[in-house]
Amino acid sequence: MKKVIFALAFFFSTVACFAQDVTADSRISQVTVFSQDALVNRIAKVRLEAGTVKVVFPGIIPEIDEDSLRVSGSGSAQVKILGAQVAKKFIKESPDQKTQDLKKQIEGLNDELRKINDAKLVLADERAYLDSIKLFSKEQIPKDLVTRMPPAKDLEDTLKFLDAKLRENFLQMAESDISIREIQKKIVALNNELHQILRPGQNMTRSILVDLEVAKAGELDLSVSYKVNGAMWYPLYDARVDFAKQNTELVSYGVVKQTTGEDWIDADITLSTARVNVSGVMPEAESWVLRPYEERRLMHKDKGGFARSMVAQDMRGFEAPAEGLRQAPALKAEEQYATAEEKGISVVYKIGRKATVKSGGAEYKLPVSSQELKSAFEYSAYPRLSTFAYLRSKVTNAKDLQLLGGRVNVFLDGDFVGASSIENVGPGEEFDLYLGVDENVKVKREELARKTDDVLFGGIPSPTKKTTFKYKVTVENYKGKKIKVNLFEAIPVSGDEKIKVNVLETSLEPKEKDWKKRAGIWRWEFDLEPKAKQEITYSYAVEHPRDMRVEGL
Repeated sequence: MKKVIFALAFFFSTVACFAQDVTADSRISQVTVFSQDALVNRIAKVRLEAGTVKVVFPGIIPEIDEDSLRVSGSGSAQVKILGAQVAKKFIKESPDQKTQDLKKQIEGLNDELRKINDAKLVLADERAYLDSIKLFSKEQIPKDLVTRMPPAKDLEDTLKFLDAKLRENFLQMAESDISIREIQKKIVALNNELHQILRPGQNMTRSILVDLEVAKAGELDLSVSYKVNGAMWYPLYDARVDFAKQNTELVSYGVVKQTTGEDWIDADITLSTARVNVSGVMPEAESWVLRPYEERRLMHKDKGGFARSMVAQDMRGFEAPAEGLRQAPALKAEEQYATAEEKGISVVYKIGRKATVKSGGAEYKLPVSSQELKSAFEYSAYPRLSTFAYLRSKVTNAKDLQLLGGRVNVFLDGDFVGASSIENVGPGEEFDLYLGVDENVKVKREELARKTDDVLFGGIPSPTKKTTFKYKVTVENYKGKKIKVNLFEAIPVSGDEKIKVNVLETSLEPKEKDWKKRAGIWRWEFDLEPKAKQEITYSYAVEHPRDMRVEGL
């Protein structure tokens, strides 16, 4: 009997040793954000006994790309990772606390909305009552005037009463409408956030199951990583120009937003330029065959009998990231920036401090880098199309930093003056940084004369028509120091042998004609002292057949 009891005890202890389930209390420790998705890393510390163990990471909200699931670990326990999988369970209601909180907030706002609408009904009744008094007064007072004159004080009190009550009623009604509008905006925002959590595929609870073989008991720091959709980032820059010191501070940010359903709280954020959704295999090269054009349209008829193009039905809008950006606030005295690292065909920026990015679509601006650029400032102007002078600086990027194309918020001597942009800039590459419009440099273009000669003698029309133009361009410097100016003008060029263009005179020869091989583009280059101005006049004649209409003249 003792042997049987001992054998059963040994059997059950062996089963317990090989059938452990451990629930991991995990947190998101690191996130790598790509252009359209993110790689999320969860970490948990677990205590393991020897045997076969299944570690469960419960409460995973977003839909996971299961092919991207990876597991790693380290600690005092000696383990072998046997595999990992995602377990899914459909649910009627999401047990997630965030979801419940959002629903409660929406319910509370709807209750508040009903109260305001009920109050508006009372105000409407009050308005109707006041209007009835006003109508009665208009009808009754003239009748009273026939038999007697009402005391002036009664008339004055009636008017004051109606005026005060109507004003108060109008004000309360307007305030109610404003409150309703603001509450509706909040409800829409919360519903959007809730929709992101409960979108198709989210009406289930997910768990990550990790199978381990534990040779030696101990503690293990176990991490799982997986790719999710609903995350993105784009670059944004601040250019802080110190004109007196001939210096520009270029601050780089990564603007991150996500709607994965999970909040990233105090996580290490990395921004990557890798395109993980783009195939790394070149498309198959195929022959390019030219055929006579034949219109082909796939058509169908709807229930009403109207034919519609299938292509037209598939039109979809898109959201542009560089539009509607807010003006960037000034940086704090000290900021931790990212470290850039080139990895094969992509560049990653590791944010220098832990950051929180909550789900819901709000934008979070994370500092990436800052560099001081010695700047040789120049002004460029093209008064034919714009009367503004544009500040430009030729600068050299840091040797260890890749700059992606994006919007630049420009601050000139501490004041926000507008927005510009840059293209992709490689490490150590020289590039033009346009810094917006400077109102202290004035540019003006005037047409001084236009003369047409189209007759010969005795009023007989000439077969040709000749028009002479004369222009004056003025640039004035209202800044406190000398500036360098590049002035561009377009002198017309002929695109037909029957049209002849002759430059007659110019008060100052340009530095370049046909600038950058662009026909007719002249560039003047000159310095302007403070309070000084430069005037340039030029004239040209255009001759063409009298019956020819010249485009662009």
